Amino acid sequence: MADDLDDETRLAIYKLVINRYKDLISEKESRSISQIRQAVSPYNDFIRSLRERMLKDTIPYEYKRHFFTAAERALSYIRGIRTCEFAFTFWMDFKEMDSLRIATSMDKALLLTALLRAFESEDARVLVTRKGRAFVRFMWDGVAHVVAADSGMLVAGEEGARALFADDPVAYAFNDLMYENYEEV
Repeated sequence: MADDLDDETRLAIYKLVINRYKDLISEKESRSISQIRQAVSPYNDFIRSLRERMLKDTIPYEYKRHFFTAAERALSYIRGIRTCEFAFTFWMDFKEMDSLRIATSMDKALLLTALLRAFESEDARVLVTRKGRAFVRFMWDGVAHVVAADSGMLVAGEEGARALFADDPVAYAFNDLMYENYEEV
């Protein structure tokens, strides 16, 4: 029985199974652009409850007065989630990320963008580079802010953002309202 195995042996068997079926897992985990965009929606129940938790001391919430503070809280929350990349496609929902405190950089980008959208940022969006790195961009007070989803590093200003993408340009950007493809067709 698997229950009789020691943890090291059980882990080795799980690794074997995952490695054997990683292509099947990736196939079953694939999502369309519209499904990924839907994930960024600020209107799902988990995002609404997380927004309420983060803003419990900010009532009534006013975008012009409170957005950047709310964004900093969201960044702090995202930084508290460890980044783990897989050798196959695997998506985690926001509840799983919250309970396990681990996610891929893309999942973290989706979560951060959904939170920023819930804080009323209409232009918050996920940026994905040609090499597949995930970032989040939002504007505040006329200044572009870019967050590296894997580390939570925040860069403010167009010049800093350009430097981030000098060797790995943005391939596409999206949120629940829009999708832009920057690659040549």
